[in-house]
Amino acid sequence: MLDTDQERGKALLITASIIFIYYTIWVIGLPFIDDNRVKTLFYPQNIALMVPAISGLCFVGGLMIFTAYHLHPYYGK
Repeated sequence: MLDTDQERGKALLITASIIFIYYTIWVIGLPFIDDNRVKTLFYPQNIALMVPAISGLCFVGGLMIFTAYHLHPYYGK
């Protein structure tokens, strides 16, 4: 299963598309839906806003650590 790069690429594309569609419906569409049965399929809205915020902070922090690690031989003496 997933032996070739083409199969892996398709699997990654399908997975990313499903996540994108779910998140888009969660953030943009859910406020306009009144049916409680549909709302039970999603987490609360405040978590939807925390996911990109925490991801962004982790990315920026990782970038800073990466940069500091690579600049240490030049300025850490």
